[in-house]
Amino acid sequence: MSGVLAKWMTLIIAANIMFAPILSYIDSLHREAVEVVLQEGAKKAAIEGRFTPTIINDMKSELVDNYNFDSSKIIISATTSLTYRENYLTASIEVPRGPIFLFDIFNSGPDTIKKNTKILSEYID
Repeated sequence: MSGVLAKWMTLIIAANIMFAPILSYIDSLHREAVEVVLQEGAKKAAIEGRFTPTIINDMKSELVDNYNFDSSKIIISATTSLTYRENYLTASIEVPRGPIFLFDIFNSGPDTIKKNTKILSEYID
C-alpha cells in the first residue's frame, strides 16, 4: 500500500514540476497583455480627456478577442468624467488569473490579475 501511495505522490509532484513552467509563462503573458491593453486605452483616454464607453469597450473586446478572457469576468473601472489638461485620469483592469500549478492544491496566490494606471489628461477645450 505504501508503494502505491508513494508512486501516486511522485506522479503528482512530477506532473506539477513538468507543467509549472509553461503555466507560469502563460500567467506572465496574461499579466503583460492586461498591462498593454490598459496603457493603450490610457493613451487614447488622455487625448479624449476621459475614458469613453467606446474606449472601455475596445479594451474589453481586445482582452476577449485576442487573449481569450471571459467578458463577464473583466472588471474595468476608469475616470469617465471629462478631465482637462494637467489633471490625472485613472483606470484599472481586473481579470481572473489562470492556474500556476496543474493541481490547485499548491496555488496560494491571488485569484485575479489587477493592473492600475494613472496618466495626465491632454484634453483642451
